[in-house]
Amino acid sequence: MKHFFLSLFSLLLLAAVLPARDKAPAVAVVVDPATYQAIRADVDAFTASMTLVGKEGILVIDRWGHPDSLRAELCRLYAHDGLEGAVLIGAIPVPMVRDAHHMTTAFKMSPARDWKDSSVPSDRLYDDFDLRFDYLKQDGDAPLLHYYSLRADSPQVIHCDIWTSRIKPPQIPGVSAPEAIAQYLRKAVAAKAVPRERIRRVLHFAGHGYNSESLQARIDEEWTLREQFPQLGRDRGSCLDFLNYNQDKVVRTRLLQLLSLDKYDLAILHHHGSPDQQLLSATMPGTMPRDLLGAAKVYFRGKVRDAKDPAATKARFMKEFDLPESFFEDSPALTAADSTLSAQMDINIPDLYGYTSNVRLLILDACFNGSFNNDDYIAGYHIFSPGKCIVVKANTVNTLQDTWTNELIGLLGCGVCVGNWAKGQMTLESHLLGDASWRFANDAPKYDIDRAMTARRNDLRFWKKLRNCGIADIESLALKTLASQEFLSSQELLAVERDDPRAILRLAAFMALKRRADAHLPEAIRLGLEDSYELLQRLAALTAAVSGDPSLSGLVQALAEDPSTSPRVAFQLKGGLPAYKPSEHAQEEFRALTNPEVSLRDKRFTVSAQRNNCNPFCVAPMLAWFRQCEDVPMRTAIAETLGWYRYSYKKDEILAACRTLLEEEKEPAVRNELEKTVRRLTDK
Repeated sequence: MKHFFLSLFSLLLLAAVLPARDKAPAVAVVVDPATYQAIRADVDAFTASMTLVGKEGILVIDRWGHPDSLRAELCRLYAHDGLEGAVLIGAIPVPMVRDAHHMTTAFKMSPARDWKDSSVPSDRLYDDFDLRFDYLKQDGDAPLLHYYSLRADSPQVIHCDIWTSRIKPPQIPGVSAPEAIAQYLRKAVAAKAVPRERIRRVLHFAGHGYNSESLQARIDEEWTLREQFPQLGRDRGSCLDFLNYNQDKVVRTRLLQLLSLDKYDLAILHHHGSPDQQLLSATMPGTMPRDLLGAAKVYFRGKVRDAKDPAATKARFMKEFDLPESFFEDSPALTAADSTLSAQMDINIPDLYGYTSNVRLLILDACFNGSFNNDDYIAGYHIFSPGKCIVVKANTVNTLQDTWTNELIGLLGCGVCVGNWAKGQMTLESHLLGDASWRFANDAPKYDIDRAMTARRNDLRFWKKLRNCGIADIESLALKTLASQEFLSSQELLAVERDDPRAILRLAAFMALKRRADAHLPEAIRLGLEDSYELLQRLAALTAAVSGDPSLSGLVQALAEDPSTSPRVAFQLKGGLPAYKPSEHAQEEFRALTNPEVSLRDKRFTVSAQRNNCNPFCVAPMLAWFRQCEDVPMRTAIAETLGWYRYSYKKDEILAACRTLLEEEKEPAVRNELEKTVRRLTDK
């Protein structure tokens, strides 16, 4: 593997310095042999259809059946044939990545759990060629799954070289996998054969319990979508529609109706999820006492049914809430009615049998909806429906609610294909399902940004010229590109965040400063907290919560107590207050790390909690305990936890300590984690 990566580095270096090619960018159409044999004509037609969107299709039959071999072939095509992306069709091996939780937004499951659950299904192995992995094993029960560990000498952040998307059908009743794929490919080819459509109609939806149900978040999302798609509301026949979960007692029916209309080009759905559910609603009983009482009975009946000791649980509820025993009356009929009511709240896989999903591009901002590692998963039913849905963006595991879901999404209106748009925003869990070469019409025909994102990615003069082109997300892309190559100073980025009248540009500047995480980050956080754009304020609050910089203490406290602060921003600020002034109980918990009388189990809990909290007051006790402790798993856990302090004002102190410890450490597992932490704290 060492020689492979040295050769790969040489190829990538050569590709970076070669002049831009005149020929069209290439898209690899990767298919397993059995699928190709079954539907060869459809796969060939799909490969040829890449010319209809200005790209060259290259057919790759995956005769290896192993991720390493396929990755090597994609690397070769990237270096020699200008590969832009790859569409993975059928039974293509699924990399299951371990030891890389920091490259997800939220996933932190214990690696001691079953590997199927504690690994992240991720195609970053196929599209980020700089990442380095150790191959672990093939799954014994599900041979399509292959387990990998992220190496300590790998980059610890994601920068995709190409985009990837999957065309893998779920278990559609009465339809074989090859037949389902063939039907989809015909649909995708037909969609490319007609003139490209402009983005003129957009829907966004907010589900129960998402982003603290902040209406300010939804108002500001609409505002910025209009910055990103200025034609919405301006052009006759265009629209930007919003649906909240509580508009109906059961919103599922309305949402399914909207998604089935031949109306929307793009739909962005914010909700919770699982592999087999889009979780939309809570029980909406209305406002009358009878409705409220009925909803409470449904709730308590469910709790008692699910309890290990139903009698004890019922007795506890009766005492705690002063309820009569008749309140818990149950029967098979009530159980069935409650089950039906629960099913009506959400979109379940059976709801999509025979359903027509018509939105061209559907974004499921939810946990687990895109878990194509399973035989059945809900996102697949949208693209494999007979409707016009071409691409779904979804996640294979859980995802953080507080993310910039719509980053650079306005590029889609500038003729950028879905793959090139999403490539720069990928986390370990985020994936595209369907044909990501799909493009909408270009509303900015003066610029061929889709081509420029590959052919001119290193042309800094080109991107500098676009900094003032007047199109918000082209300017945002130019800013992001220039900042990533250190062509913009932190002071220049702060000036954009402070002074630009467009919320999208201010947020782009903040995110660039956050990725840089240098001495200017506290000022970027302060500007973000004082901004009028809710998402910028919220992401700044989230960063403040793990920064702990004393200069921010007064502002964080004031905004947390300010009644005008929007709900989700306040939620993040209040959650971050212990980073500025921990409770006495927390201080005692931190001090207990060096107390020999406290159990290792309790100490592990304290340490693991800092993966989320990054409390600066716990740094010194963790380092002290690391030096005293002889338990290798404990010391490894501390080394791993310190890697989460990337945005902490203690980062430089942690980095210096870890470098010193790395020089002294002899235990391989601990050395590996210390080396990884050093890279996590320095990679951009």
